[in-house]
Amino acid sequence: MVRRVEALQTVEPTSTERSAIIPYVGQPHVKLSGDIEGSYVVEESRSDGRLLVAPDTSAGAIMERLGHEPATLAEFEAAHGAVRPPDGEG
Repeated sequence: MVRRVEALQTVEPTSTERSAIIPYVGQPHVKLSGDIEGSYVVEESRSDGRLLVAPDTSAGAIMERLGHEPATLAEFEAAHGAVRPPDGEG
């Protein structure tokens, strides 16, 4: 089944290196809109112009999909208490 998908945004990689821990560092990212939506990583660019993409599984992409935003320092401290320096550092 072929579905129409439109790339809304391309984010250029900041590094060309791949990481075993964070596998998508340095790979181009796209946001798709249409029958399929979300953040994807370009795994392969083929000579005929087709792209092989995979879902972006970075923490930021997961938080975006779930509609979460990082807590502010004030929100974190209200929930968990004051943030103090680690032992021996202050």
